[in-house]
Formats: sequence, structure tokens, C-alpha cells
Amino acid sequence: MGQTRMAAFGGGMGTEIVFVLILPIAALCLAFTVWLWSRVAKMERGTRSGPLKAYVPLLVGFAVSMAGLAFLTYIEGYADFTSLVQQGYYTEAQRVVYLPGRLVGRAILQLVFVLPAISFVVVPLTTWLIRRDRLSFKRACLLAVAGWLALAIVGWLINLGIFTPAYSLPSFLISMAAPVLLCGLAIPITAIWLLPSKRQA
Repeated sequence: MGQTRMAAFGGGMGTEIVFVLILPIAALCLAFTVWLWSRVAKMERGTRSGPLKAYVPLLVGFAVSMAGLAFLTYIEGYADFTSLVQQGYYTEAQRVVYLPGRLVGRAILQLVFVLPAISFVVVPLTTWLIRRDRLSFKRACLLAVAGWLALAIVGWLINLGIFTPAYSLPSFLISMAAPVLLCGLAIPITAIWLLPSKRQA
């Protein structure tokens, strides 16, 4: 399934291009995220939590997303390498030599797509709901599921014209479920837990 999602996200991109892109992408995403979340922090002025503590849900949610993605990357990368060993592309003795580099490359490739998704989709939607005091577990889950379905369908349609044989839609749905839901829910849920609503402030 890891190979399915890599194919959906353009797994053929050169490693060098990915390494060059990750730094400016990370800087842009960080700057935009902090600027956008500052609107939430302004709402906390005068409350017991204070404006600086308003950034805690953002940091915790982001850390949970990254830790979860790192775990998934390791599990999928290990499984993919095991498959390559079984097919004779590598020997078991080469695992310790080649697997770490493959895991790092896979993680960076995922960040190229995950960071913009979090910064330009998840964070804006979360701040929009917070500012209108409409953030709830139900709304966060509905938005995450909608994003998961949309990405799976778009990825599947793109792969129809690229890969032969094409991956099936169910395989896209299964492979994208964990990372999309993890990235889509971590920040909103921590915000629900750690930020008081206007009605409670």
C-alpha cells in the first residue's frame, strides 16, 4: 500500500529535486501557519490561557501528525524493502545499508506534499472554525473524511492515465486513510481539547 500512495503523490520525482524543494516549502508553510494561527492567539488575549498558550494546540497537533507519519513511513518502508528482498532486488544483508536512506527519502517526499496540505488546508479550516466558535469533533471528522475521499478519488483518476495496470480506487482509499485522517484531525482535535470556546471563556 505504501507504493500505491507514493505513486499517487508522484513517486518518480528525482531525489535531488525533493531535497532542494523541502527547505523553501517548509519555510513557506511555517511562516504562513504561524501568521494564520496568530489570529487565534489574538482571540486569547485577556483570557486565562493567554495568547502564547494558544499556539500549544498547533505545536502538539503538528508533533502528533509528524510522529504518526514517521511511524507509518517506517512500517511501509520496511514492508516495501522486505518485498524487494523477496523479489531478489536486495539481499537481507543489504537492509541495514540501504533501508535508512530509503526511509529518509520516503519521509522527505511525503513532507513535500503533507506540509502544504496541513498549512494551507487544515490550519486555515481550523482557524476559521475556531474564530466562529464552530469547531467540534463532528465537524473536524467530517472535513477530514471529505478530504480523504477527495484526495483518494483525484489520485486514482490521475493514476489511470499514468500506470499500467492502474491501481484500484479501494487501494487508494485504504492507503490514504491513515495519513490523511492523521494529518487532518491532529490539530483540530488538540485545539478542541486545549482551547476554551468563546462560550466558556
